[in-house]
Amino acid sequence: MRIIQLALAIGVSGLVLSGCAGSLMRDASTQEIAAATQGQSKVVFMRSSIVLAAVGCDMFEVVDGELQYIGQLPTGKKLVYETTPGKKVFMAWGTAADFMLADIEGGKTYYSIVRPNWGTGGFAPTPIRGSSAVEPDLNSAEFQKWLSETQRIEPNEKAQEWFSKNKDRLQGIYADYWSRFEGKTRGEKLQRTLMPQDGQ
Repeated sequence: MRIIQLALAIGVSGLVLSGCAGSLMRDASTQEIAAATQGQSKVVFMRSSIVLAAVGCDMFEVVDGELQYIGQLPTGKKLVYETTPGKKVFMAWGTAADFMLADIEGGKTYYSIVRPNWGTGGFAPTPIRGSSAVEPDLNSAEFQKWLSETQRIEPNEKAQEWFSKNKDRLQGIYADYWSRFEGKTRGEKLQRTLMPQDGQ
């Protein structure tokens, strides 16, 4: 009974704190993932697990300590985000925040699977490696399934208005959770870092 109550509480709070996917997002004009624009990089965020499916997941890039809204990522969907190359910080927010670091090159596309954390109600953006013996990589059947079974969506005209109204609250969330993330070991951070060679 307690587990059911916890699930309901997380689901309700996720819907209250996050934007509503139906009102902030729309189907993308194409499901194709084109090559990155010259001098830019792309990061594709995918969410496939049905765990915490009722909880919204908002994605951000952090630029000089300031959040930039990427969009909301419901289960079964993906976001294709174009940004400048270099060292990056990305944040996922459900009912807790978590982070992924990146060092990405221009002209390449990178991939991340956004995993639910049942214990916190948050989501962990996790790098998909270019090649790996122990993790799903770009050549694995698991990655191909995530890519083919998620639908591409994009923010609509209401998304930035929602973000502007909620930015101060979200910046406070970022500051709180980023200070915790910074306490991770170097090895733990490397596990959460997209490396230049992970792109294609």
